[in-house]
Amino acid sequence: MKKTFLTAHWKQLLFINYTVNPDILTPYLPKGTRVDCWNNQCFVSLVGFMFLDTRIKGIPIPFHTNFEEFNLRFYVTFNQDNTTKRGVVFIKEIIPRRMICAVAQLLY
Repeated sequence: MKKTFLTAHWKQLLFINYTVNPDILTPYLPKGTRVDCWNNQCFVSLVGFMFLDTRIKGIPIPFHTNFEEFNLRFYVTFNQDNTTKRGVVFIKEIIPRRMICAVAQLLY
């Protein structure tokens, strides 16, 4: 049985949404995606939370199990196998541990 790569609890979640002109997000769009709007409005979200009891393949990494994260994100759609799917694009993630940033960039 294959173990899940990353597990954690998200606690103390703060989620703030802003409406923006979708044109300002164009430089951040991955190839093959388009900005996802809701009720003809485009949203950018600022999200803050605590990562708690973080584990990689079930193993806690010393000094990297509990930490805060903030990210700025927006939402996209893309077509895959004739189905419209939704995704998230992270403009910026702020995490206090360099190793976590390095692993996230490498694997995600």
